[in-house]
Amino acid sequence: MQERHSKAALMQETGVLGGLDARLVHALQISPRASWQTVAPVLGIDPVTAARRWSRLERSGLAWVTGYPGRRLLERLVTAFIEIDCRSGSVDAVARALADVPQVATVEHMAGGRDLLITAFVPGLGELSALLLGTIATLPGVTATRAGIATRLYGEGSRWRLRALTAAQSEQLRTAAAPPPRTGAAVPLDGPDRALLPELSRDGRASAVTLGRAVGLSAPTVRRRVGRLLADHDLALRCEVARELTEWPVSATLWASVPAERLPEAVRVLLTLPEVRLCSSVTGPQNLLFTVWLHTVADVQRLETQLGERLPQLVLRDRSVVLRQTKLMGRLLDVRGRVTGVVPVDPWADARAAEA
Repeated sequence: MQERHSKAALMQETGVLGGLDARLVHALQISPRASWQTVAPVLGIDPVTAARRWSRLERSGLAWVTGYPGRRLLERLVTAFIEIDCRSGSVDAVARALADVPQVATVEHMAGGRDLLITAFVPGLGELSALLLGTIATLPGVTATRAGIATRLYGEGSRWRLRALTAAQSEQLRTAAAPPPRTGAAVPLDGPDRALLPELSRDGRASAVTLGRAVGLSAPTVRRRVGRLLADHDLALRCEVARELTEWPVSATLWASVPAERLPEAVRVLLTLPEVRLCSSVTGPQNLLFTVWLHTVADVQRLETQLGERLPQLVLRDRSVVLRQTKLMGRLLDVRGRVTGVVPVDPWADARAAEA
């Protein structure tokens, strides 16, 4: 069920996010669940002011914290990047229908090569087949699908920063909010862990009390479990901001081919580029997919030239600019990229429904 905020609550201000709001978002990008008592001194304000400013940003749909499967968990799940072709006039309806699917984390309307590009998390290949054949292919207006499976995710959106804090402030926050060292071996996820992940997708800063009520656990137990999920990299958290309010309002996805033996080198270079948000090796005709945020559409050509100089072994095979994001890691977005609601990311939604 979608949970939508009133459009009247959306702020009317325009331009690039700056000042204290930008610093606050950057702070939560570094430590998404840090307390206001931790964040406020780094920003030179009091905790009440920090909480009030964040609440305004969140209510306005300008910024939010979301949770989703982390690096270790993704090694056991199947991550798929699915290209979808649609009949003329049906793209918006298909995008809205896909946004309601919990296994679909992100839905993007693309220019060039495909109408939609979605990112999906499912428990296994059988579930991916069911999603492709039983859900996506049956939607009115869908004419074709092509799925590339991530073989390794090298970097994703939680590594991206707004760059509003000084290096000293960033280090101060990292030090103050650093979790205690993990002791003991990582443990498999159980039912309560899998129930917590969608709740953290709904609100990555939800209190332990709120999370506990949702999943039937005590607040101390929730704190321990969330800490373990983060330490084991089964849970990732990130603070997002409406892209139109950043200096990088253009998003594009590029597909490339790299000789297998040169792939590690190519990935290392790509992850040094500030524009790169996501980088993954994939199955299919091309073995590398990466997403970038850019200042202008013209920067796509500039980036391609830069990549040609630094990575001559990388051959770009396709590129596609995002026209609109309908859903981003569980958040439903309007045409300006501001949050209107949430359909939490839940790879196990079908299994949970079958058990109910």
